[in-house]
Amino acid sequence: MLGYGTVGSGAYRMLEDNQASIQAKTGTRIEVVRIGVKDAQKPRDLPSELFTTDLDSIVNDPEIDTIAELIGGTDPAGRLVELALNNGKNVVTANKELMAKHGSRLVHLAKAKRLDLHYEAAVGGGIPLIQPLKHQLAGNDVLKMMGILNGTTNFILTAMQQDGADFAEVLSDAQAKGYAEADPTNDVDGFDTMYKISVLASIAFGRQVAIEEVHREGIRSISKADMKYADVLGYVIKLLGICEPVGDRVRVRVHPTFLPKTHPLGSVNGVYNGLWLHGDFVGDVMFSGRGAGSDPTASAVVGDLIDVARNMAIDGPGSALPYDPDMPTEPITTLQSRYYIRIRTLDRPLVLGKIATAMGQRGVSIAAMEMKTIVPHEEGEIVFLTDYATESDFREAVASLTAEVGVSKVHATIRVED
Repeated sequence: MLGYGTVGSGAYRMLEDNQASIQAKTGTRIEVVRIGVKDAQKPRDLPSELFTTDLDSIVNDPEIDTIAELIGGTDPAGRLVELALNNGKNVVTANKELMAKHGSRLVHLAKAKRLDLHYEAAVGGGIPLIQPLKHQLAGNDVLKMMGILNGTTNFILTAMQQDGADFAEVLSDAQAKGYAEADPTNDVDGFDTMYKISVLASIAFGRQVAIEEVHREGIRSISKADMKYADVLGYVIKLLGICEPVGDRVRVRVHPTFLPKTHPLGSVNGVYNGLWLHGDFVGDVMFSGRGAGSDPTASAVVGDLIDVARNMAIDGPGSALPYDPDMPTEPITTLQSRYYIRIRTLDRPLVLGKIATAMGQRGVSIAAMEMKTIVPHEEGEIVFLTDYATESDFREAVASLTAEVGVSKVHATIRVED
């Protein structure tokens, strides 16, 4: 085992506590014989001889059959995983960043070596997402997939929605409760979700989606005002990872989204994660559960280890399912979507007409509207939901909302998924 943090310690405890039932299910015993850590002298409730700081010695040990990589990041994790595979060892990893950036190469290497490479814990914690996409749903063409894939951002947005609080206030509370890191960039700016939706898209569409081709926005700009308007209009705001085929290409995006309260993902709250997909034969499918934490993620790691053990028990070939690199992608600018826009305006006659005309000239029409006066005869606030428009047209329309048409400031623009 490489790494003994939250996930590693949970996986070790599960293997020990459920040892008898795991052996009954696999026909073999899974035993952790070495654990690679940064500090072998740190007090732990396990024998000190299990631990080593020499991680290379673990992946080079001919007596070890399987490596569980639970370090995270790409360095040294990537080098160690590749070395383990080249040394004939099966690999289980919880590393979303590694699989998002180098998954195609590593899975092809595992296949060539007839080894297992499993990564269920990389996306969704304890929710089974990878295996259903690779197996039970593999006969379907995925027509759309949307996921709440980060518990920290979902906790923040849920609290803003339910408590009427602003982003900064809820983020501070999430950090105090341990749901958010001291540096929350990876979560609130959408990087974590980007890695995860990239991995899922690569499996669903059979080629690796380069993370550089994923459109990414975070949640820092979401305010309690946007939450209130969403509620009035029948929506909730969620940070979604979304992928969909566009001809022979795939568009993959991460951004805050207006989602109908009635959508299955609309009721996935707190630190929970969820994935909704629509397949051409299966129709709508929904997965939901605890997407992070020691026990749920450990459950996925141990499940993968059990798969490896079963294959080894019958001397079966490796079950790594390769996918090629370089998936052609479609840019966000061609997206057809509805949009929410909140603007501060001058409280003057004809302003609303000027705004509607400016937007209409760029191909964007208004479907719904809310407005209120902020300062009588001086400033007001208007919220629009648009009809469907292309992203490029909508951006031009937003750029046209200047002081000349009576707009003081564009406060927020959010895509709508109906």
